[in-house]
Amino acid sequence: MSELLLNPESEVVIFFGGRGKGKSSLMAHFVDDYLKTQGAQRWELSERLIREENADRKSPLSFPTAPPIYANTKYKLKTRAGVDFEPIPIKGKEIGVSNDKETYKTLYPAPLIALDEVHREFCPKGENLPNGQLEFFMECRHYRVIMLLAAPRAVLINRDIRGSGSRFIQPRKVINFFDDFKRLYKTIWYCREFTDGDALEEYIKSDGKSDGYIETTYTHNGNVREIYDGYAFRKHFYPKDGKDFEATYNKH
Repeated sequence: MSELLLNPESEVVIFFGGRGKGKSSLMAHFVDDYLKTQGAQRWELSERLIREENADRKSPLSFPTAPPIYANTKYKLKTRAGVDFEPIPIKGKEIGVSNDKETYKTLYPAPLIALDEVHREFCPKGENLPNGQLEFFMECRHYRVIMLLAAPRAVLINRDIRGSGSRFIQPRKVINFFDDFKRLYKTIWYCREFTDGDALEEYIKSDGKSDGYIETTYTHNGNVREIYDGYAFRKHFYPKDGKDFEATYNKH
């Protein structure tokens, strides 16, 4: 068995890079690989943690009916057995630890959470996260959370979130391989990877001139475009229902 892409206990991975460099497709590859290589074991872990919690509860909690995977975009995945799988929809504003003033969704333990365009999902980079969300990011290891987050630039991501990131991956180049019938059968990403938050911050301050990174590559065998919608956010550009386009043509 090949080496796991993600720490099976807990991890926060942040993907960042310019348009068309492959950050969303690479995150989709991570989600697909996770489901096939770690999904079953993490599902068992989720159930075990719930059983332990239920031992102290009068009203027992329910168990997940599949590996608990949450995402803010649609993925068309298949398990290792070839069964269709779709993640549970979620938004960044729904993620946090509830308190007296804030209420968030309760997630199954040991989840995978994948959020694209994450800079739109949480408060702006210059603001502090609400207490419930800050607590979530600071303590998510205790709940065995694995998070995958993607944004065009690392600096756009709230600094409180960057401070919780254990890995930062910047795809620099993506190459797609097609067969004679123009069918995509393999994708390779060439990346810069940071395992230290301080190294990333220096990289941001130096506008990419510091060298505190290692070079890595990731390979997806198959058509990664079948997994995710590369145009998932196009609906943001359409007028609201009941409205129409405002463009007008000059009459000749």
